[in-house]
Amino acid sequence: MKILIGTPIHICKDYSMERWLQNVAKLQLQTPADLFLVDNSPGLNYMEKVKGYCAKYGITNYKLEHLELPPEQKVDERVARSREIIRKEIISKDYDAWFTWECDQIIPTNSLDELIKMMNAGNFMMVNHNNWIRQLPDRVNTDFGISLIKRECLEKYSFLLEFGTDPDMPHNWKFGEAWLKVQILRDGGSIVEVQGVLNPVYHLDNSRPGDPLPAEAYWDEDE
Repeated sequence: MKILIGTPIHICKDYSMERWLQNVAKLQLQTPADLFLVDNSPGLNYMEKVKGYCAKYGITNYKLEHLELPPEQKVDERVARSREIIRKEIISKDYDAWFTWECDQIIPTNSLDELIKMMNAGNFMMVNHNNWIRQLPDRVNTDFGISLIKRECLEKYSFLLEFGTDPDMPHNWKFGEAWLKVQILRDGGSIVEVQGVLNPVYHLDNSRPGDPLPAEAYWDEDE
């Protein structure tokens, strides 16, 4: 499968960005996949810092695009509009699937392989690996933190809410992930929700900058 790792980023997640890009570099060695980052931070300055992280860890097959939005725009809409750019990239470049992987989650380097195996085994349209909510480890997060979504879904459904076009459509950007799942299932597609298959997964928290990381997340300079 031709996979795009597509992730919205913002300067507010800089506490995890370098460690996450270390993790991306290690995963790409095991499972080749392109990387597309959509930065919705104010201004262009943060993009230069991210480029420096990519250079440090040898990430070259990536694209970094900036999305300038009004400062009053809320985070859920920022993410949705960034995802819409990623969706269009996948369709225009003939990718088979989108690996949506949040930039504050550190995962095993075989994670993409495992998601592909699950998708192929059940011919699923989406494999959603649920994780614990950052700062609330006793609550499950069912958003697209670690998910693999087939191209066919992205050809049919947008991340931009078109109010009034569907009576079931939410009137809040916060529920965009749930709305995509509803549409897939309503049209006869299949989704598998799993938890604990990828282990360990670390959902980094900026209030705890010293969070331990799995050994495979670190870059070995001797490799």
